[in-house]
Amino acid sequence: MRVNFKTASKYKCNAMIKRCFFSLMTVGVVLLFVVMPSCQVDDSGNQGLSDTSMLDLHYGSHPLQTLDLYLPTGRSSATPTVVLIHGGAWQAGQKEEMNTWVNLIKMEWPEAAIVNMNYRLASASDGIHHTEISNDIQSVLQLLYTRRNEFKVSGNVALLGASAGGHLAMLHAYTQNGQGQIQCVSNLFGPSVLNDWSWYNSNNPWLGGYVGDVISLYAGSTWDSTLYTSLSPYWQVNSSSVPTILFHGSLDPIVPLYQSQWMRGKLNQLGVPHAYHEYPAFHGFDANQSAEVCEKSVAFFKAHFNP
Repeated sequence: MRVNFKTASKYKCNAMIKRCFFSLMTVGVVLLFVVMPSCQVDDSGNQGLSDTSMLDLHYGSHPLQTLDLYLPTGRSSATPTVVLIHGGAWQAGQKEEMNTWVNLIKMEWPEAAIVNMNYRLASASDGIHHTEISNDIQSVLQLLYTRRNEFKVSGNVALLGASAGGHLAMLHAYTQNGQGQIQCVSNLFGPSVLNDWSWYNSNNPWLGGYVGDVISLYAGSTWDSTLYTSLSPYWQVNSSSVPTILFHGSLDPIVPLYQSQWMRGKLNQLGVPHAYHEYPAFHGFDANQSAEVCEKSVAFFKAHFNP
């Protein structure tokens, strides 16, 4: 059952290539919010809640603080939730770009709930940088936990992010998971090391400028080794961190493949449960690869998720 409410305003990006940067070659939707008590009888004869879409649910006052929530049929307090985080160089993109992944997860894991979130985009004029973006992710997780009984889902989640969203997913899982709400994480070609000087100082034609300009806007500061280390999943992961699965294209012209290879080595060194997969791809996966990435991510989540 679907009821459409007010769509969230979209922020334009200066160039199409920037909009694609750190994004997943995917798309999303707009939000409708409704809490439906409607029921149906499943094949086993048990009464269960029907599938429900809550689109453009606000979790804050900013126009971009919205999310789409997809609740499955027959959900319960043990129902897992997958939170999707879009890419876009931290300064562009929108949840609509992750709609392909919403559909893939629905097919691969129909028992799971899905959250597809927007977050405030990095902006010097608006004073939005890493801290504000991290706060948005935490606000979404807090909403899911406090309303878990209303939504009839587990308060625990798995995170899946693409590009900049993959970086955010890993960083949040490694540094903001004191309550253990995040059970596991999937990173799709996101960077792991921001204090990588050679990458920071490179001029990338796909971005139309220096990588450092993009990172500086997200971090809120030009090159600062201490700050950038604190914002690097590679340096923040530890032996108690959540299970992590990594995917990267071997031909990626934007985020260096070697960063995910470094990350794999660090996870292995620390003994963190993990998996790693490379594909002959650029900064994004084709339809067949995406379906396989979803299948592998879901299998990994199922193996490590504890409601």
